[in-house]
Amino acid sequence: MDKPLISVVLSVYNAAPYLEECLESLAAQTYSPIEFWLADDGSSDDSRTILDQWAAKDQRFKTDHNDKNIGKIKTINRLLLERAEGKYLSVHDADDYSAPNRFELQLQFLEAKPDHGLCGTFYTKISDDNKVLRKEKKHVSADAIRAELKNFNQFCGPTMVYRADLFKRLGGYRPFLNRIGNEDYDLSYRAAEQMKCSNIPHFLYYYRQSENSLSKTLKAENAVSHKLVQWLALERAAEGKDALQKNEVERCVAQLEKLCQPYKEEPDLLCREYAAGYMYEKLYRSAFFAALQSIKINPKKLINYRTAFYILRKANFNLLN
Repeated sequence: MDKPLISVVLSVYNAAPYLEECLESLAAQTYSPIEFWLADDGSSDDSRTILDQWAAKDQRFKTDHNDKNIGKIKTINRLLLERAEGKYLSVHDADDYSAPNRFELQLQFLEAKPDHGLCGTFYTKISDDNKVLRKEKKHVSADAIRAELKNFNQFCGPTMVYRADLFKRLGGYRPFLNRIGNEDYDLSYRAAEQMKCSNIPHFLYYYRQSENSLSKTLKAENAVSHKLVQWLALERAAEGKDALQKNEVERCVAQLEKLCQPYKEEPDLLCREYAAGYMYEKLYRSAFFAALQSIKINPKKLINYRTAFYILRKANFNLLN
């Protein structure tokens, strides 16, 4: 029996420093048949050139670039819904890389379990220079995942492989979350309402946390997007459809504004919470940057200075070098 095709897509925006490593890991995948759809989303660096070079030398790689930057969700939806031909689909981040046997193990799992619509993996968080920051495990069983989705995202988004028919039935990623975040949480939550979803207990993905990009994203919308996903799920549970499925976008906007209100009233709180999150990940430069932003916003609040000094002590004052 012929093995099923998997389609993997990359939406790329200014990822040139990491792109070769990412594409090499995809080219080394032990699973076949496989196709890769690559789209440059209006990069100003050499990303598009690198993608075109790979498409020219390996027929599994295909390009379909954007004329201008339209955002990740719109790009991957276009590729997955209009270009991809696989029975299975996946989205790979352009600055990460995968273990060679990743897709082989995930498709073995999904082919053996037709009642499962989605499969993720354990993953390793790495720094800009490929140092291991931490290894992340997730719940494995579908029952545990379904029970915990109401509290936290149970999947690392780019580790997910899903059935194409399920993805299309769900309508793909929802454009409302473009540039807000947690689109993977929303997709996996909706998928788990229709089919079983699991993680396989293998570390098969390397997820890069770049301090250069993290320090630029102190936005309230990003900080509360997971709560918006949970609010939408509660609506589906109570009414069968959520506000986006009812095309009531104004209600989603109003709910997002409501969730952001505490940060509008106390904007330095947002920076301190980002600092705490970065500290948990041992991303000291990003944490210190967030703490400095809190001081800039409210220089009269003592807790902002305490936060910055605490970060310096934990980092052994190396941030000052």
